[in-house]
Amino acid sequence: MVFICGISSAQQIGMYSHYFYDPMVYNPAFAGSGYATNATLISRNQWTGFKGGPKLTLFTLDGSLIAKKVGAGLTLISDRKGISNRTGGNLSYSYRLNINDNAHLRFGLSVGIMNHTLDFSGVFVETTTFDGNAGMVLVWKELEISAAVPQLIGNRVNYVDGDNIRLYYTQSRHIMSSLKYKFYIVKDKGISIAPQGLVRFMPNTPFQFDGNINLDWKDKFWVGATYKSDYAVSANAGFCLYKRFCLGYSYDFIIGNIGKYSGMAHEIMINFKFNERKKVEVVEEVLKENEPQSAENAEYEELIAKMQAKVDESEKKIKELDAKLKDQNTKTGTNKKPDLNNLLYEQLLDRVEAMFENPKDATPARVQELRNEIAAFLDSEFADPEAQKTLKKQYDQLNKSQDAPSVLVKGGIVLERIVSQGDYSTVSITVTDKETNGIIATYAPNAKTGKYLFILSPGKKYVITITNKGFKTYSEDFSPAESEESYEMNKDIRLKEK
Repeated sequence: MVFICGISSAQQIGMYSHYFYDPMVYNPAFAGSGYATNATLISRNQWTGFKGGPKLTLFTLDGSLIAKKVGAGLTLISDRKGISNRTGGNLSYSYRLNINDNAHLRFGLSVGIMNHTLDFSGVFVETTTFDGNAGMVLVWKELEISAAVPQLIGNRVNYVDGDNIRLYYTQSRHIMSSLKYKFYIVKDKGISIAPQGLVRFMPNTPFQFDGNINLDWKDKFWVGATYKSDYAVSANAGFCLYKRFCLGYSYDFIIGNIGKYSGMAHEIMINFKFNERKKVEVVEEVLKENEPQSAENAEYEELIAKMQAKVDESEKKIKELDAKLKDQNTKTGTNKKPDLNNLLYEQLLDRVEAMFENPKDATPARVQELRNEIAAFLDSEFADPEAQKTLKKQYDQLNKSQDAPSVLVKGGIVLERIVSQGDYSTVSITVTDKETNGIIATYAPNAKTGKYLFILSPGKKYVITITNKGFKTYSEDFSPAESEESYEMNKDIRLKEK
């Protein structure tokens, strides 16, 4: 979804399926917490039924130092969702504080950089931000309690072109916590079961939680299931060879209305452990078959090299796109960036035309996506009235193609103090379904003009809540009039000073 005048808030941290195996993905305190140096590659494809569905490639490397009191880790990530892509990495540090023979605490921090890009079919917009995470873990026998705060810095990511078209979102701080306990069913045979709960929280977004349970046999084979609230039920399985090479697979069964259109969502995990065995085991192995083992190690090293090559390839593609944009500016003899207005306008018209030419592709989800994107352009900073007229016509056609009508609510925020006019950067608009008490979405108006817009269903009951620093919280029950056809309505809202 493209937003020109504002932002939409949602959970921003990805829902990986193999976090039970590689917890450092969420919490830097787990860096070096295992008894081996781990190299892990995760590849996730989500919503294959949608064009531009999320694709994640994640590589982690971690191990322990200084008598296993200090842990260090490296994370590289490529996360693509539609036209947006995040590529970057961070370094993690953890410290272990022993409480007694059965319990210890781990504290962790990570810092890094993240490259954010938007690809508008020929126009490449890029920005780079710093990233930071913090976390802690308490381990007591087989009990594990953890808490983490990803995106600790809370950067605001801005995209601006030469015509002052603004797209932005805020990297909100998340609070994540997990609880895990390992029960031995048949201890002498190494058969155990480990239930785990994970919660995610971010202000003004729905509360999310995962419930996971895994059955393990001697760290050689595992099978499990996960429930992801309001999203999916997952099944996973994996195995390990020689306690060094592990392969895992997870498949999501999408629940709810989106499940009919989302296609597949699955994840593959490859893990390799270095220096896992104790000194005695290493000596025994050296006394046995040196040559075959050396050949086996060579194969594993080759596998790690291939995983690293994939990460390097992703970084190379980013640099190539950047070079193309710079080369285009050089040839034209100007530093002016291409006109994103015209490009996005033409792209939306092409997508609408293609949808009407292929009715089978006009799923409710795709139609709604186009409606939202076109709505973001209506009454924005387009100078061409003909473009506005054409977009409005396409928006009406899409509304007619939907079974249910909609209401385009638009207007402006008015601040009581004259001196405050022109600065709406701290205004937050939350729309809640009054019957279910669930948050529909959180919006931000245009930072300079205060204009806003969003789409609702006629006849339904909502609550609109608006907050702004230094002003009283505004809350109003709101119910658009019943209608069999889609329509627009204007609504200006005045905020009063505290």
